[in-house]
Amino acid sequence: MSSISSPISSQSGSSSATTYFSGMSNYSTDLNNAISREVQIAELPIQLLQNNVNDMTNQSQTLQTLDSNDMAPVQNAIASLASAAGNMLSASVSGASVATATLGSGATAGSYSLEVANLGSYSDALSVDPSLANGLPTVTDPASQNISTSGSYTLTVTVGTAAPTTASISYSGGNLNGLAQAINDADVGVQATVVNVGSTSAPDYRLSLQSSQLGPVAMQLNDGNQNLLAASGSAGVLAQYTINGKQVNSDSDTVTLAPGLTVQLTGANSSAAATVTVAADPSAVGSALQSFVSAYQTAITDLNTNRGQGGGPLAGQSIVYELTDALQGLANYSTGTGGGNITSMAALGVGFDPNTGELTFNQSTFDSATSGQTDALAQFLGSATGGGFVEIATNTMTGLLDPSSGVLTEDISAMQANIASTNTQITNKDNQVSQLQTNLTQQMAASDAMIYELQQQATEMQDMFTAMRDAQIGSANGA
Repeated sequence: MSSISSPISSQSGSSSATTYFSGMSNYSTDLNNAISREVQIAELPIQLLQNNVNDMTNQSQTLQTLDSNDMAPVQNAIASLASAAGNMLSASVSGASVATATLGSGATAGSYSLEVANLGSYSDALSVDPSLANGLPTVTDPASQNISTSGSYTLTVTVGTAAPTTASISYSGGNLNGLAQAINDADVGVQATVVNVGSTSAPDYRLSLQSSQLGPVAMQLNDGNQNLLAASGSAGVLAQYTINGKQVNSDSDTVTLAPGLTVQLTGANSSAAATVTVAADPSAVGSALQSFVSAYQTAITDLNTNRGQGGGPLAGQSIVYELTDALQGLANYSTGTGGGNITSMAALGVGFDPNTGELTFNQSTFDSATSGQTDALAQFLGSATGGGFVEIATNTMTGLLDPSSGVLTEDISAMQANIASTNTQITNKDNQVSQLQTNLTQQMAASDAMIYELQQQATEMQDMFTAMRDAQIGSANGA
């Protein structure tokens, strides 16, 4: 039986296109290939959109890296510089073994004479010897035994000649460790611990209380039947020191000598009085400038990788130039006039290396410029809201990094919005292609069925003509 062949089957018979339907006609492969070509053409815009998403994703990630790894450290360095510029005072003690000094808000320059006569001591109390108490047990395991079986205690603390303070201690856990913790949790000016006053082989654990302040402090714990503590060692004494000739007694070894000036007493004077000096010291500003320079150079280096042909994901993007201009503006900051010999960042040793172009910090230049010029330095730097370099720098970085309106922040948000929008377009295009594929498959399958039917009819007709011809030939031969 012969059949009608397709005029295009020889062109597409070797195609590896997707089979969308299983046809019966001689043209089913060609019809499948036609669907495949139409789907591939329809998918071309999707691939372009996907490429855009990939590019924008790389750009978004690079922007976020610039934000967190480059620009944020610059902003932090400026904040540190603002802090250093706001308080260029430092404190020193001529006798380091006598005290250490700490400065806080409100400190001013000055000099103080300090003599420490006595560092003071704390008061201690220890649970009574079980052998001398009324039925109190010896505690050999503080995790399972207690000095009393009571679940309720009264702690009395008397500081000097002041009225006693009492606190109820509720603890029914049955072990000495828990009782000590319950006393500490009450926070009434004593520190409770568990100590072993026996030997390793024959332990005798006791409850030990120490006052939280120096001086004479009486402490007593009662379980409802009897007192459980006895004073241990010598009574505590107040710390005693003399500041500028005035003797002072203190219940703490951390004392405030002047507004914003606190010292920790560490030892008694062996001879002459120590001198506590509060004076201007620009060294913290120098360290902050060095940090700024380091953060600046890291940011600029990363920005430069996104320039020119073959640059990073942001090559050609205006944000690269905007960030670079902002940073360079800070590095080149100058007032032009005023401020004594400090009118620019260059005067403070912040300048560009003529050979490499990198921003550097020269400590010697800084030291020379600021020696005896702390007022001029303070004027040049200013504060975050009070003018000078710090205000300019703070506002510049806020303009770039503000969480709601910063230029870099908005670029990141816009990029992410574009990615989301393009992904939506891809989804819509995918749906359209799927619908196109479905429609074409239905149409081509119907066409294939119609062609198959026509092929069958053609075959039947050809068979009939062949039979008639054979019959005629047979009759002719018989005659």
